[in-house]
Amino acid sequence: MGSYDIIVKTEEIRRRVQEGDFDSAQKIMDTMALKKVKNIADLSLLADVYIQNEKYNEAMELLNRVYKKSKTRRTLYQMVQASIGMKNIEEAELYLSEYEEVAPNDFSIFIFRYRIDKAKKEPYIILIDSLKKLKEYTYMEKWAYELAKLYYKAGMEKECIQECSDLILWFGEGSYVEKAKILKAYYSGEVDKDEIIENLKNRTFNTGKIPDIEENPENDIMPKEEEVQVDDEDNLDYVHEGDEDTFDETVEIDLHDEPEDQALDELAISVGKEVDMLMATEEESESENEDLERLGKLSTSLDIDINQIFGNFLHVKSIQKQLAKSLELIMSKRTKSVQMIITGPPMSGKTTLAKDIAIFLNRTGKIKTSKIAKISAIKLNEIDITSMKEELRNTCLVIENASELRKPTIDKLLELIKYFHGDMAVIFEENKKNMNRLFRECPKLMELFKNRIHLPVYTEQDLIGFAYSYITLREYKIQPLAHEVLREGVCEIISNTEKEKRLESITKYVQNAMTSADLRVGKQLPKLAAEGRLADVDVLSLLPEDFTNEITS
Repeated sequence: MGSYDIIVKTEEIRRRVQEGDFDSAQKIMDTMALKKVKNIADLSLLADVYIQNEKYNEAMELLNRVYKKSKTRRTLYQMVQASIGMKNIEEAELYLSEYEEVAPNDFSIFIFRYRIDKAKKEPYIILIDSLKKLKEYTYMEKWAYELAKLYYKAGMEKECIQECSDLILWFGEGSYVEKAKILKAYYSGEVDKDEIIENLKNRTFNTGKIPDIEENPENDIMPKEEEVQVDDEDNLDYVHEGDEDTFDETVEIDLHDEPEDQALDELAISVGKEVDMLMATEEESESENEDLERLGKLSTSLDIDINQIFGNFLHVKSIQKQLAKSLELIMSKRTKSVQMIITGPPMSGKTTLAKDIAIFLNRTGKIKTSKIAKISAIKLNEIDITSMKEELRNTCLVIENASELRKPTIDKLLELIKYFHGDMAVIFEENKKNMNRLFRECPKLMELFKNRIHLPVYTEQDLIGFAYSYITLREYKIQPLAHEVLREGVCEIISNTEKEKRLESITKYVQNAMTSADLRVGKQLPKLAAEGRLADVDVLSLLPEDFTNEITS
């Protein structure tokens, strides 16, 4: 296979990876002579595909080649992943130690620590400590549920019920919410094990799926690795999620434990295993691209280009799912007025998404303009919003730091929403922790603001995706040799920029490249015009030097 074929196939793999299609990416890789691939960025990409397809030994072979040349943060991250996947705990500890040196503030360290300690069969209290530290950085469905299970196994009733309650409150629906409801109900004594299993069997039967528990008692549902779509405002680092840890792990029971403690462990394993298996069966019914398909159908039915409106965010998997649900809710016949919450880290694009929502509302006829009125909660507390009725009609009111709203202001806002009855949209911007507090202080808001989108802490891959989206939405294209330069530039920004400024810095970096391309082409035009070769100009094409040139004018 020639070098050109390798370049073409690698770029196609890169495209498939950006779409989340790791299966077809793997099929392309299987036709390649990987020994001929020399580029470090390409080897890292191919290793990712192996990891996503749980081919850890093959991934490690590629990563060892990269490691000899460049011990980058990304490479070390992948080597920890692959080592854990191979169950090589000694290597995993070694690479995690190196990774901590280059990325001491990356919350994924706590996930790795948990997975390694779990493989070592460390006590529950140690596992709980890692997930509690993770929660301080970011709040994710999977790990919140895993923490609740650990509390359950450790006999920490109050903590388990509280963790389940928080998960249910924040995420509203989904498989982990269902599991949390079941665990909370069981722990609270509302239902017993047999009732839980019977109800789940009936539910899956009604959807035409019955898991064969009896014939496969040891079956462990282990979905493929996928990118973590993280949920808080404190970090901005590359992270992937590992195996789907389930209740049915092997638990060492101390012979000196009290009988009740042994029974608790055994019951946790038994109930949790069957619950996870039944819930996972339902999960298997989302094809990989279901959320994009839902958005595509919505585009067709509404005759608008959702990809063009929300293209900045659609490469992030967790946002795809949330956006599909949110837009479907907006377009529901039962939705008379639009009130929603956008949460996420500072500088994660909350206002950009709010503007996109306003455009969507206007193009679908929900409101008559795409105007946005943005104001901080503190300023809103100082004015009488009800006196601004006509100014706010047919606008999208975005309230920043919404948790700072005082009760009199909230009452006036609710009055205004009722008055307009759909002629104004209201969007709260906040972080999850503060919104949680506001909901507890004002339960009415929780009922009214059920439409929620959370922008996660972006991974390295997400941030690279933002760079590509920014380019393609402006109809520029990247020449093959410029891909590596772009990726290296983004990675350098991630390494050297404060986390809350990374997305903004990447946007400026890409905009500079486009400006450089425009200046480069502008200088060529007079000569090419004189030679009658204007047709040869590739106006919207980005070259490697465009990403390295400093813009001085």
